[in-house]
Amino acid sequence: MRKAERHNIIKKVITEHNIENQQQLVEYLENEHVAITQATISRDIRELNIVKSHNNDGKSYYRILNTTTKAKKKISDEEKLINVLSESATDITQVEFMNIITAFPGNGQIIGVLIDSLRSIFKEIVACLAGDDTVLIISKSKEEAQIVNEYFKQYI
Repeated sequence: MRKAERHNIIKKVITEHNIENQQQLVEYLENEHVAITQATISRDIRELNIVKSHNNDGKSYYRILNTTTKAKKKISDEEKLINVLSESATDITQVEFMNIITAFPGNGQIIGVLIDSLRSIFKEIVACLAGDDTVLIISKSKEEAQIVNEYFKQYI
């Protein structure tokens, strides 16, 4: 089976079912007559921008990041962050030289990882600590924290 066909089947399964883990995804794919290894499924998940996110029932499921980019174009970390913020962040609060982002349970880590990936270009961010539903962003000054706050506020 070609990669493009496999990707289409994976997207269909993720969209139509609440998949909680890779093993469950493999089982659904086997029902679709797709034989796949653990390494391949991990790579496909990354390439298809599939992330785990909590639903209202408190369980985490795989979902495809909402993106308007063409399938062949790589999505940047900033675009991923914007998508995740708009779909799962609920508030941002500035306290002195820090910003606190609150999100739906299970999404703090995703947001934190994406913020960390942008720290080399986002000089106003000194550190980022992420929990289950909260992200703490530390800046050097109130002024830099304000810049960070204004940037994130437009997507929350």
